[in-house]
Amino acid sequence: MIVVGGGPAGYSAAIRAKQLGAESVLLVEKGKIGGTCLNSGCVPTKFMWEAVGLAKKISNSKNYGIRTQSASLDFQELQLKKTKLIDMNVKGLSFLLKSYFVEVTEGSVGFLSADRLEIETGAGKSEAQSSRIIIATGSLPKSVPGIDIDHNKFIDSTDILNLTQVPKSLLVIGGGAIGVEFAGIFAELGCEVTLAEKEPQLLPLEDPELSAEVKKSLQKQGVIVYAGVGSLTEYIERSEKVLVATGRKPNMETLNLDAAGIKYSKKGIDTDSHFETSAKGVYAAGDVAGYGLYAYTAQAEGQMAAENAMGRAATSELPPIPRAVFSTPPAASVGAGESHRTEGSIVVGRFPFSANSMASIEGSRTGWVKIVANKETGRILAGSIFGLDAHNMITIIAAAIKQKMTLHDMTREIFFHPSLAEAIHGACEDALNRSVDLPGKQII
Repeated sequence: MIVVGGGPAGYSAAIRAKQLGAESVLLVEKGKIGGTCLNSGCVPTKFMWEAVGLAKKISNSKNYGIRTQSASLDFQELQLKKTKLIDMNVKGLSFLLKSYFVEVTEGSVGFLSADRLEIETGAGKSEAQSSRIIIATGSLPKSVPGIDIDHNKFIDSTDILNLTQVPKSLLVIGGGAIGVEFAGIFAELGCEVTLAEKEPQLLPLEDPELSAEVKKSLQKQGVIVYAGVGSLTEYIERSEKVLVATGRKPNMETLNLDAAGIKYSKKGIDTDSHFETSAKGVYAAGDVAGYGLYAYTAQAEGQMAAENAMGRAATSELPPIPRAVFSTPPAASVGAGESHRTEGSIVVGRFPFSANSMASIEGSRTGWVKIVANKETGRILAGSIFGLDAHNMITIIAAAIKQKMTLHDMTREIFFHPSLAEAIHGACEDALNRSVDLPGKQII
């Protein structure tokens, strides 16, 4: 088997193929093993988010009787630590692939036919052939019309992670997850941040209530937020740096897909329910196939693509996919929220973290958990969380949706006390109007 791309979809596919008995697996990666997520996406971004959050917590340590001076961040040292973390994880992943005897080659790939590839490395060009090929080349940052990303003033999400100093002012174009996270991080680093989104709300695909909370949290951090923006000229002129964070696009332009007879569109490579492309024996998984554009969905898709390539049937029907935005505090959701449901067909339960013991202990009582369920059956349909540890807790709601659990099922589960996750239990109880931790409830 040949796997093109060494990100979450690619390395997972390679390992799964070896686990299923593939005699040899060649993985070709143009950059570093781990792909965007590990090298210039999820991992380094969350490391920076953790750093600014820790600095804030240290500064507030007097609330726990700890006497200390206010914490300050050394940006250059932060960058060095971030690079060290990435290198450590890349080495670990390389060791993991080696333990499965996956052959890794650094180079770029182009199709010559459906079963033949041209591989270009520093040593020159060569050909490789296989009846089983998995494309997992990920995605690239998108730009906006009229803006040329020159990697100087106009930068993308990779460039901003490699800055050597904090700019005085930063314009973030795009109010999706990437834009929101960088806006919050750099505001905490002392930068004057403006966030501009063309849609009427930040996080356009999310529940309006969750979006509004994220907007308020950014404004508390000092970020100037504009939604429904048309012209960007005024904001660009007064900003030292301009981050273009308007999403990502499939990385497939150099693959020469036409030579293999592989169908594709702007959204990505076309695949069937088994991740197989229009060319027999060629599969595609992850961002390049245009599905969720998340590292964790890419990993699941890579595994399933390998299983299909190895003759083990696995369909592309994924479970409910949790989403998270590392704002301060973080926001997370799963399923379509109440704004996307027919009025009268649902029941909504809410539980505030201000009534949660662990949130008080942690010193972060902001936020809530919201549960959306079918009014007649009580089956849980969706959920959203705004508050501390939202990104970890949302998986509980996702699992409940997958298992077709009802509000009554969840209220009969025992949640550890004190824990933030108790708020999920509380929201389910509230939907049934039976929470003993909130005032004014009466079981009907």
